[in-house]
Amino acid sequence: MTDTGTDISELLAEAAQDVQITHAPVDAIVVGGRRRRNRRRATGAVVALAVVCTAGVVASSTLGEGSGAAPAATEQRAAPRPLTEVIASGRLDGKPWTLSVDVWQRAGDAREAGRVWDAMQEVEYPDVQRAGGAGGPELVRKDWFFANLKVGERRSFVDDGALNAAGDRKVESSWGKLSPTGSSWFVFGRTAPGVHTVECTWDDGRKATPQLRTVTGTDSRFFAIDAPDPKPTAGQPRCTAAR
Repeated sequence: MTDTGTDISELLAEAAQDVQITHAPVDAIVVGGRRRRNRRRATGAVVALAVVCTAGVVASSTLGEGSGAAPAATEQRAAPRPLTEVIASGRLDGKPWTLSVDVWQRAGDAREAGRVWDAMQEVEYPDVQRAGGAGGPELVRKDWFFANLKVGERRSFVDDGALNAAGDRKVESSWGKLSPTGSSWFVFGRTAPGVHTVECTWDDGRKATPQLRTVTGTDSRFFAIDAPDPKPTAGQPRCTAAR
């Protein structure tokens, strides 16, 4: 082997000294990597959102057009309400007064009777024993009436009961004061459908023939008239079906 006078290791060492070694830009690489990763995530989210929206539109169109299904809707039945008629009216101490009748129409079954009974308890003068008690079993296939007196803004309960056609000559009546502290009285009554004329007689012999009024939608008749001041021992006037 020929000795060149120079060791190979020395030559390599000299070559290595001429090479400049610099640090890799780690921070820039990391930042650049994060940016690329964020762009990929954002792009993926947009694509996913577009897929979901498109699927929702397709599902909605399919539901509305092809499936025959409809959005569920809760329909609440309206609470029962009475038929109302003003039977008599007038003025008392400068205030207008009216006597009206509410007729709650009969229920077809026990469930409907319960709804009518609940509505009556809320709107009319409450009575837990009315119509057979809770649920109103007597309201099945039977109308129920309420008579109410209003003087000015004051409203008071007069009478109530079942309406039936028992007895073609039947007349029922009651009386009361138009004002708790006043001396003006009234007579209220109802008749069976077969009665067309009523005559009321007082103890002093005075007679009156009140006008009968029919609440629309029913076949029962009602009446109300002014009454003279009663004697301390006198009972209510006798109202009967006229012959």
